[in-house]
Amino acid sequence: MADDMKPDTVSKPVRAQIDAFQKLLDADPRTPESYKRDSPIWPGPTYVPVDRYISREFHELEKQKLWSRVWQMACHEGDIPEVGDYIPYDIADKSYLVVRTGPDEFKAYYNACLHRGRKLRENPGKGAKELRCQFHGWTWSLEGRLTQVPCLWDFPGLKREENALPEVKVGRWGGFVFINPDPEAGSLEDFVGDLSSHFELLPYEKRYVEAHVAKLIRCNWKVAQEAFSESYHVIATHPQGIDSEYGELEGKYDVFGNYSRAVRIGTLEGTAAPIWEPLDNGDGVRRSRHPLDGYIYEAMGEGLVRVITPKGDTGVYTWKGEHVEGKLGDVSLHMCNLVGGPQLPQGAESVGVGGTRSSGSRMSVNGRVTAPGGPKEALRSLAEMQREQFREIVPSIADKIADIELTAVYLTLFPNFHPWGSFNRIVYRFRPNGDKHEECIMECYFLAPIPENKPRPPNAPIHWLGFEDDWVEAPELGTLGKVFNQDIANMQWVQAGMHATKRTHLQLSDYNETKLRHFHKLLEDWIEKP
Repeated sequence: MADDMKPDTVSKPVRAQIDAFQKLLDADPRTPESYKRDSPIWPGPTYVPVDRYISREFHELEKQKLWSRVWQMACHEGDIPEVGDYIPYDIADKSYLVVRTGPDEFKAYYNACLHRGRKLRENPGKGAKELRCQFHGWTWSLEGRLTQVPCLWDFPGLKREENALPEVKVGRWGGFVFINPDPEAGSLEDFVGDLSSHFELLPYEKRYVEAHVAKLIRCNWKVAQEAFSESYHVIATHPQGIDSEYGELEGKYDVFGNYSRAVRIGTLEGTAAPIWEPLDNGDGVRRSRHPLDGYIYEAMGEGLVRVITPKGDTGVYTWKGEHVEGKLGDVSLHMCNLVGGPQLPQGAESVGVGGTRSSGSRMSVNGRVTAPGGPKEALRSLAEMQREQFREIVPSIADKIADIELTAVYLTLFPNFHPWGSFNRIVYRFRPNGDKHEECIMECYFLAPIPENKPRPPNAPIHWLGFEDDWVEAPELGTLGKVFNQDIANMQWVQAGMHATKRTHLQLSDYNETKLRHFHKLLEDWIEKP
């Protein structure tokens, strides 16, 4: 990390290599060198101005200082697989048109006609031979040369060479097309650094978009993004994900130039769950137990949930956590949502901890790890279960995959691109919803390995969800949709709470919110650049 990111008042970074984590790496000879790198962030805490999320003025700064000059993922190459295919990329009030101009060539143009400014294309398209404006018919070649102007005589002095479509820089990484509007920007290769070192066995170029879902959310894009950049929220938002013995192998955060990495192996330190009696789900009633307080949540139908305490006290709540009857006080909104909210269609698949399709994500019963030998052996067993799935798809590399690569590894490339680990299908992107600074678009891609000796499958089309649509309306995401619902239930209230708070700043923890702190330091750097 650069010296200017190290406060003068401290002498060591936050949480250097965790002993249990290091032992796990050392025990597996397949562990890649990239996972052995120790690059923790330096202490804060970081105080983030609330105005970064609610201020129109800061949104305008981002448009001027960030989106106009940073590398940003625009699309996947498989979205425009043939020459002449194109796709608009919209960010804030700007729009760019990405075009496949050759079998292995891409260009990106400002998405506006040079005559009267109409967008050249408002939707994706295929097989274009030229780019003709729908308003008056000015036409450009795929390479951006002006080829036709109706009534050319009426534009005396017009020079075709001066009216080529203005381009923006294009770069490619992992099968994705990135753009940068700044003509003075450095290369994408320099920007991403050694990010590819985390994808050596299964580079993203050997994957295809199996699913792509985009949802409109009523919050600033950073509010949504940050909800998916740390595991600290699991305690309250996803309590069903808390285990009984994983605390000692909680995981690790590191920062490397323009990207950060989190490896989550188990429960956050200090939140291991007590041991509860197994639930009886043999009666067909959907129920789940909160692992920390032992409250049982069971679906009653019609969106209602009965909550039962370990002492036998009961209450009835809506699936949004609203009290209906009984003497209980507050309960977990997110457990109510999980059990009583909209559910996936019958037969929808689960998504395992590695993002692979599976029948479950833990070898456990009510939070108790069941593999003999404790949590370390359980992790190995879980990794082997997932490795077996990869043997069916990419057999030549399956046995080379390290256990650590089959845990929850999630990376963030500044400012808004989130590829998970090489053996996890998940990729996120977050951006403003047009020029609305308190609305955003969250996108989730599933990038699946191309089966060996098989042709590349076509990319799935994007599936749009509106503000009021539920994530389970995208069953292609499997059980991940239910998890997303728990996250979304917080976001509009985070945005509203930032308007309500008396404080001018938010406070980030030193360690568990490492990725957020790294992001905001980089954001400050970009905003402060002349």
